[in-house]
Amino acid sequence: MSRHVPLPARLRAGRPPLRALAAAVLVALLAACSSSGGSGDEASSSASSSDAPVAGGTYVHALEADPLGCLDAPQQRFHVALNITRQLADSLVDQDPETGKIVPWLAKSWEISDDAKTFTFHLVDGATFSDGKPVDAAAVKANLDRIVALGAKAIGAGPWIQGYQSTEAVDPSTAVVTFDRPNVQFLQALSGSWFGLISPADTGKSPEELCKGTYAGSGPFTLESYTKDQDAVLLKRTGYDWPSSLAAHKGEAYLDKLQFTFVPEASVRSGTLTSGQVQSISLVTWQDEEPLKAAGDTLLTARQPGLTESWIPNQQSWLADDEPVRQAIRYAINSQEIVDTVYGPTYRSRTAPLNSTTPGYVDLSSELPYDQAKAAKLLEDDGWKLGADGIRVKDGKRLSLNVIASYTDLELIQQQLKAVGIEYKIRQLDPAAASKATIAGDYDIYAWTMTRADPTVLNALFSSDWTSLGYAKANPSELDDLLATQESTVDPDERAAAAAEVQKYIVERAWLIPIVDRAWTYGTGPTSHGLRLDGETKLVFYDAWIGK
Repeated sequence: MSRHVPLPARLRAGRPPLRALAAAVLVALLAACSSSGGSGDEASSSASSSDAPVAGGTYVHALEADPLGCLDAPQQRFHVALNITRQLADSLVDQDPETGKIVPWLAKSWEISDDAKTFTFHLVDGATFSDGKPVDAAAVKANLDRIVALGAKAIGAGPWIQGYQSTEAVDPSTAVVTFDRPNVQFLQALSGSWFGLISPADTGKSPEELCKGTYAGSGPFTLESYTKDQDAVLLKRTGYDWPSSLAAHKGEAYLDKLQFTFVPEASVRSGTLTSGQVQSISLVTWQDEEPLKAAGDTLLTARQPGLTESWIPNQQSWLADDEPVRQAIRYAINSQEIVDTVYGPTYRSRTAPLNSTTPGYVDLSSELPYDQAKAAKLLEDDGWKLGADGIRVKDGKRLSLNVIASYTDLELIQQQLKAVGIEYKIRQLDPAAASKATIAGDYDIYAWTMTRADPTVLNALFSSDWTSLGYAKANPSELDDLLATQESTVDPDERAAAAAEVQKYIVERAWLIPIVDRAWTYGTGPTSHGLRLDGETKLVFYDAWIGK
């Protein structure tokens, strides 16, 4: 009998202002403004069994794409890559997906200064990298320093280490990390795969070499091979015994081998699951859900924290000076139709720039209605007149959008925009071409989404002070002050208020146009046990085992 396994909702709880950011108090900060995201269709782990876990065997998981040729987490923001690297390199801390609480991992405890500029970590005893070197304070320093040294190449980790000054190895088990500004979000950032620790013997390797996965990690698996567009094969690491405090067991991983195979076609992925060729799959489409359930498979649905699927206007393009057009795009997009037609019921109509499970989320659905008539009037009042072909023209210029996008809802959005006289020529680029166009500013709008369990995902897009993702190409404005407050305020109530103001600002001015509140569904077969998702919905195979 197949089923959706419920994921307990994150908890909202009132907490007093912070006076000293000790470990437990900072945890409260991170969870204080988290929103209930459970809907009865979400899950955090695969089918359980009353039988005891069985060691051994090869577990196969089908991912939806190749990780773009790079298995170095700080250089990645692609979900499939981080699902692989999560198994290779452990983090200093972990995040409970049910509560948002930050919990011990390679750091058994920590203290944070009152101004959130200094973080002191006390490391567990006995942890090593797969080359035998100790996971010590010097290794923590080498890892953080190498992320800074990567510069613009650290597209995954770089945005979350803004203001980094230094790491001091006080003694082998104590590392003190210092920033030149308050960095409240840093502790949560450390829980992600981007900050998984690798051996200091490898941190000096070139970015290209690290992308090959040729490093000794701190995690429960090691990389045996990576074949682009085919698979990545991982082996159990002998002697591993320092899992996250969220793990269900201690000691080595149960699996002898873990194979990630890359299967871009959704129906083919589902076919490999129902036929028993794989134990689990990523990114199940809603059209495949019923056939999988009928075949006896289990669906795990996760509502990722972070940015919604969004359209981000380029503030250096002509759109920056034409707010009525940006507003018209916002009103012309029918989010519920996109959910019903393209994504299915696991997704939800847009309500804010942040997904509903993100700490700091605020419901702005009243600001995001579908109103075709209002969109048309905004354009008409702005001087855009309908042409003979149904596309509006102003001063001889066609109302045509240059959008870089890779979503599956493009044709429907194209139709919705055309209904109010906006031309959208679908332009899908491969990663290299998209990167080149982004650097050149060759776009009016960038379609983007990003998983991050903290509202500072918006800082990385919109702060003119950050070395950021840069898609908005933001100009200095009063938004910078709001973003700085959101980034640095230690009082949880004040931080939640700042996050709300940031979201209202960018929605009211249409600097970000939410499309849908996203969710991903994984499928697991009857032999899959113990697979779970971390606080940012990355797969964790440490507790996974194969049953009969």
